[in-house]
Amino acid sequence: MKSLLYKNMMQFMVCTFVILILAAPVFYWLTKSFYAEDMIDIVEAVQHNAPLPELDLEEDIMQGIMIQYLLISGVLGIALILVNSMIAKHLWKPFDETLQQIEDFRLENGVIPPLSESHIEEFTRLNIALNRLMENSLKSYQTQKEFAENASHELQTPLAVFQSKLDLLLQQPDLTQQHATIIQELYNVSNRLSRLNKNLLLLAKIDNKQYNQLTFIDVITTLEEILPLVENITDDITFHKEFHCTELKVHGNQSLLESLINNLIINAIRHNIPKGEILISITPNRLTVSNTSSEGALDKRLLFNRFYRPSEKIKGNGLGLSIAKAICHYHGWDIDYEYKEGLHIFKVDFT
Repeated sequence: MKSLLYKNMMQFMVCTFVILILAAPVFYWLTKSFYAEDMIDIVEAVQHNAPLPELDLEEDIMQGIMIQYLLISGVLGIALILVNSMIAKHLWKPFDETLQQIEDFRLENGVIPPLSESHIEEFTRLNIALNRLMENSLKSYQTQKEFAENASHELQTPLAVFQSKLDLLLQQPDLTQQHATIIQELYNVSNRLSRLNKNLLLLAKIDNKQYNQLTFIDVITTLEEILPLVENITDDITFHKEFHCTELKVHGNQSLLESLINNLIINAIRHNIPKGEILISITPNRLTVSNTSSEGALDKRLLFNRFYRPSEKIKGNGLGLSIAKAICHYHGWDIDYEYKEGLHIFKVDFT
C-alpha cells in the first residue's frame, strides 16, 4: 500500500517520461537545425575545398536554447495537466465515493454505509476513522433515543400515581380550605410536569427523525379543526381569519403540523392582553399568526431557544416555540418572527 504523494509523484514522472519520448523527434529536429547546422556547413566546405561560410553560432545557440526551454516547459505543463485532470481524478475516485456515502448517511436510518476499498494509505486510514466515527455516533444516537423513550415512559407512571393520590386527598371528609389550596397547587405542578415530559419527548422524537409518515395535508382544514377547540378557552380574545386561498397543501406529518399550529396559537394567547386580538392569515405557501401584546419586541436570537421565557409572568415551560422551530426544521420549512405596530408576528413559510 502506497501513500497518495508517492503514487502522484510516480504517475507524474511516468507521464513526463512518456511525453518526452513522444517529443524526441522534435528535439532531434531542433538539434539538427540549430546546433549541428553550422558544423555541417563547415565540414561540407572543407570537403569541397570551398571557403568557410560566415557563421553566427551565438544567435543559433540562443535560439535553440530558448526553443528547447519552451518545449520542455510545454512538456512539463502537459504532464501536469494530464496528471491533475485524468490521473489524479482516478486516484481521488475512492475519496469521492467515500464523500458521497458520508453525505447520504443518516443516523435515523440505523445503517452504516459500506465505504469503497482503496490501495492508497491515506484513504484507507480515512475509511477506518469514518467507520469508527459512524459506529460510535450510531451507538450514541440509539442510546439517547432509548433513554428519551424510557425516561418519558417511566415518568408517566409516577405522575399518574401522584395525581391519583391527590384525587384521594380531595375526597377526604376532614379536608380544610388550606389543605385544598395546597392540593390544588400540587395539581398545577403535576400538570406542568406532565406537559413538560410530553414536550421533551416530542422534541426528542423530532430530533431523532421518528415522524417519517409524511403525506399531503391541507393547512386550512387542519386550522379549522383546531380553532374551535382553542376559541372555547379564550372568551375575551377575538380571532380574525384572513384566508387568501381556498387550500394550502403541504407535504408533512399530520401530528406535527397540528402541534405547530397549536403551539403558535397557544403562544399568541399567552402573550396577549385582556380583550386582545389574534390574526391568523393564510396566503399561498405561508401561515401567519399575529397577536396584540403589552410587551415590546422579543429577542430573535433567544426566542426559539428551549426554556426561554421573556417574562416570568407568562405561564408555560418555554418549549412551545422551540417545538415549532424543530417541526419547521424537520420539514424544511422556515419560521420567522417580527414585531410591527404593537403586534408579535410569526410567519411559517412552507416553500
